[in-house]
Amino acid sequence: MNQNTTEPAVATETLAEVPEHVLRGLPEEVRLFPSAVDKTRIGVWATKPILKGKKFGPFVGDKKKRSQVKNNVYMWEVYYPNLGWMCIDATDPEKGNWLRYVNWACSGEEQNLFPLEINRAIYYKTLKTASAWHPDALHQRPRTSPGSVGRPKPRLQPSSRDHSSKSRHSACSLTAPEVTWNQ
Repeated sequence: MNQNTTEPAVATETLAEVPEHVLRGLPEEVRLFPSAVDKTRIGVWATKPILKGKKFGPFVGDKKKRSQVKNNVYMWEVYYPNLGWMCIDATDPEKGNWLRYVNWACSGEEQNLFPLEINRAIYYKTLKTASAWHPDALHQRPRTSPGSVGRPKPRLQPSSRDHSSKSRHSACSLTAPEVTWNQ
Protein backbone atom coordinates (compact mmCIF):
# COMPACT_ATOMS: atom_id res chain seq x y z
CA MET A 1 0.00 0.00 0.00
CA ASN A 2 1.40 3.38 -1.00
CA GLN A 3 1.64 5.84 1.92
CA ASN A 4 2.75 8.73 -0.30
CA THR A 5 -0.69 10.04 -1.14
CA THR A 6 -1.15 13.73 -1.70
CA GLU A 7 -4.18 15.87 -0.98
CA PRO A 8 -6.02 16.98 -4.11
CA ALA A 9 -5.26 20.57 -5.07
CA VAL A 10 -8.00 23.02 -4.14
CA ALA A 11 -9.29 24.87 -7.19
CA THR A 12 -9.07 28.64 -6.96
CA GLU A 13 -12.31 30.51 -7.68
CA THR A 14 -12.05 33.31 -10.22
CA LEU A 15 -14.29 36.27 -10.97
CA ALA A 16 -14.67 34.97 -14.53
CA GLU A 17 -16.45 31.88 -13.12
CA VAL A 18 -19.07 33.89 -11.18
CA PRO A 19 -22.46 33.37 -12.87
CA GLU A 20 -24.07 36.42 -14.44
CA HIS A 21 -27.21 36.12 -12.26
CA VAL A 22 -24.99 36.45 -9.17
CA LEU A 23 -23.38 39.65 -10.45
CA ARG A 24 -26.77 41.12 -11.40
CA GLY A 25 -28.09 40.36 -7.89
CA LEU A 26 -25.35 42.17 -5.96
CA PRO A 27 -26.59 45.04 -3.78
CA GLU A 28 -25.06 48.42 -4.65
CA GLU A 29 -22.99 48.43 -1.41
CA VAL A 30 -20.91 45.34 -2.25
CA ARG A 31 -18.77 43.83 -4.99
CA LEU A 32 -16.98 40.52 -5.49
CA PHE A 33 -13.17 40.43 -5.43
CA PRO A 34 -10.56 37.83 -4.44
CA SER A 35 -10.83 37.04 -0.74
CA ALA A 36 -8.24 38.18 1.78
CA VAL A 37 -9.44 35.45 4.17
CA ASP A 38 -9.00 32.47 1.84
CA LYS A 39 -6.78 32.98 -1.21
CA THR A 40 -8.62 30.20 -3.10
CA ARG A 41 -12.00 31.92 -2.85
CA ILE A 42 -13.90 34.98 -3.99
CA GLY A 43 -15.09 37.33 -1.24
CA VAL A 44 -17.77 39.96 -0.78
CA TRP A 45 -16.36 43.45 -0.23
CA ALA A 46 -18.17 46.58 0.98
CA THR A 47 -17.64 49.38 -1.54
CA LYS A 48 -20.05 51.79 0.14
CA PRO A 49 -20.86 52.21 3.83
CA ILE A 50 -23.24 49.53 5.15
CA LEU A 51 -25.17 50.62 8.22
CA LYS A 52 -25.68 48.51 11.32
CA GLY A 53 -28.93 46.54 11.12
CA LYS A 54 -28.98 46.15 7.31
CA LYS A 55 -30.45 42.79 6.26
CA PHE A 56 -29.32 40.78 3.22
CA GLY A 57 -30.90 37.65 1.80
CA PRO A 58 -32.23 35.14 1.58
CA PHE A 59 -29.31 32.75 1.10
CA VAL A 60 -30.18 30.68 -2.00
CA GLY A 61 -29.31 27.10 -2.93
CA ASP A 62 -30.64 23.58 -3.43
CA LYS A 63 -32.63 22.04 -0.58
CA LYS A 64 -30.99 18.69 0.28
CA LYS A 65 -30.66 16.16 3.06
CA ARG A 66 -27.33 16.45 4.91
CA SER A 67 -26.19 13.09 3.49
CA GLN A 68 -26.46 14.56 -0.04
CA VAL A 69 -24.16 17.52 0.67
CA LYS A 70 -20.57 17.03 -0.49
CA ASN A 71 -19.13 20.35 0.74
CA ASN A 72 -20.40 22.12 3.87
CA VAL A 73 -18.61 25.41 3.07
CA TYR A 74 -21.52 26.79 1.04
CA MET A 75 -24.52 25.67 3.04
CA TRP A 76 -26.84 26.28 5.99
CA GLU A 77 -29.02 23.77 7.81
CA VAL A 78 -32.65 24.68 8.48
CA TYR A 79 -35.22 22.66 10.41
CA TYR A 80 -38.48 21.88 8.58
CA PRO A 81 -41.20 20.39 10.83
CA ASN A 82 -42.33 17.87 8.19
CA LEU A 83 -38.90 17.09 6.72
CA GLY A 84 -36.43 17.45 9.61
CA TRP A 85 -33.04 19.09 9.09
CA MET A 86 -32.46 20.12 5.48
CA CYS A 87 -29.49 21.90 3.93
CA ILE A 88 -29.65 24.96 1.72
CA ASP A 89 -26.64 24.07 -0.43
CA ALA A 90 -25.01 26.68 -2.68
CA THR A 91 -21.94 24.63 -3.60
CA ASP A 92 -22.91 24.99 -7.27
CA PRO A 93 -22.57 28.74 -8.02
CA GLU A 94 -25.33 28.40 -10.64
CA LYS A 95 -27.77 27.43 -7.86
CA GLY A 96 -26.72 30.08 -5.32
CA ASN A 97 -26.69 33.86 -5.09
CA TRP A 98 -24.04 36.40 -4.03
CA LEU A 99 -24.35 35.40 -0.36
CA ARG A 100 -22.55 32.18 -1.30
CA TYR A 101 -19.36 34.27 -1.50
CA VAL A 102 -19.53 35.54 2.11
CA ASN A 103 -16.45 34.04 3.79
CA TRP A 104 -15.50 33.21 7.38
CA ALA A 105 -14.11 35.89 9.66
CA CYS A 106 -10.69 35.31 11.16
CA SER A 107 -11.88 36.18 14.67
CA GLY A 108 -14.95 37.04 16.71
CA GLU A 109 -13.66 40.62 16.94
CA GLU A 110 -14.21 40.95 13.21
CA GLN A 111 -17.78 39.73 13.42
CA ASN A 112 -20.18 42.23 11.93
CA LEU A 113 -22.81 39.97 10.42
CA PHE A 114 -25.24 37.57 12.04
CA PRO A 115 -27.44 34.90 10.43
CA LEU A 116 -31.19 35.05 10.95
CA GLU A 117 -33.73 32.37 10.13
CA ILE A 118 -36.97 33.92 8.90
CA ASN A 119 -39.69 31.56 7.64
CA ARG A 120 -37.19 28.76 6.93
CA ALA A 121 -34.86 31.09 5.01
CA ILE A 122 -31.41 32.39 6.03
CA TYR A 123 -30.67 36.13 6.02
CA TYR A 124 -27.58 38.03 7.18
CA LYS A 125 -27.91 41.13 9.37
CA THR A 126 -25.05 43.55 10.01
CA LEU A 127 -24.05 43.98 13.65
CA LYS A 128 -21.93 47.09 13.09
CA THR A 129 -21.47 49.69 10.40
CA ALA A 130 -18.93 48.81 7.71
CA SER A 131 -16.96 51.52 5.97
CA ALA A 132 -16.51 51.70 2.22
CA TRP A 133 -13.44 50.26 0.58
CA HIS A 134 -11.82 50.78 -2.83
CA PRO A 135 -10.71 47.75 -4.93
CA ASP A 136 -7.23 49.23 -5.48
CA ALA A 137 -6.65 48.67 -1.77
CA LEU A 138 -6.74 44.91 -2.31
CA HIS A 139 -3.03 45.04 -3.11
CA GLN A 140 -2.15 47.02 0.03
CA ARG A 141 -1.21 45.61 3.44
CA PRO A 142 -3.41 42.62 4.32
CA ARG A 143 -5.66 42.60 7.41
CA THR A 144 -6.12 46.38 7.53
CA SER A 145 -8.74 48.67 6.13
CA PRO A 146 -7.88 50.53 2.96
CA GLY A 147 -6.52 53.95 3.78
CA SER A 148 -5.94 53.07 7.43
CA VAL A 149 -3.32 51.27 9.46
CA GLY A 150 -4.10 48.65 12.07
CA ARG A 151 -7.86 48.80 11.75
CA PRO A 152 -9.60 45.56 10.69
CA LYS A 153 -11.21 45.70 7.27
CA PRO A 154 -15.00 45.33 6.82
CA ARG A 155 -16.33 41.95 5.86
CA LEU A 156 -19.51 39.93 6.33
CA GLN A 157 -18.92 36.72 8.22
CA PRO A 158 -20.70 34.20 10.46
CA SER A 159 -19.06 33.60 13.85
CA SER A 160 -20.92 32.02 16.76
CA ARG A 161 -23.89 29.69 16.71
CA ASP A 162 -27.32 31.30 16.84
CA HIS A 163 -28.96 29.48 19.76
CA SER A 164 -32.24 31.36 19.39
CA SER A 165 -32.85 29.95 15.92
CA LYS A 166 -33.59 26.50 14.62
CA SER A 167 -30.87 26.95 11.98
CA ARG A 168 -27.53 25.21 12.36
CA HIS A 169 -24.37 26.90 11.18
CA SER A 170 -22.25 29.80 12.36
CA ALA A 171 -22.95 33.42 13.15
CA CYS A 172 -21.82 36.07 10.67
CA SER A 173 -19.74 39.19 10.73
CA LEU A 174 -18.78 42.14 8.56
CA THR A 175 -15.25 43.44 9.08
CA ALA A 176 -13.79 46.45 7.32
CA PRO A 177 -14.02 45.85 3.53
CA GLU A 178 -14.42 42.09 2.99
CA VAL A 179 -17.74 40.68 4.08
CA THR A 180 -17.09 37.41 5.94
CA TRP A 181 -18.43 35.11 8.65
CA ASN A 182 -16.90 33.14 11.54
CA GLN A 183 -17.65 29.50 12.34
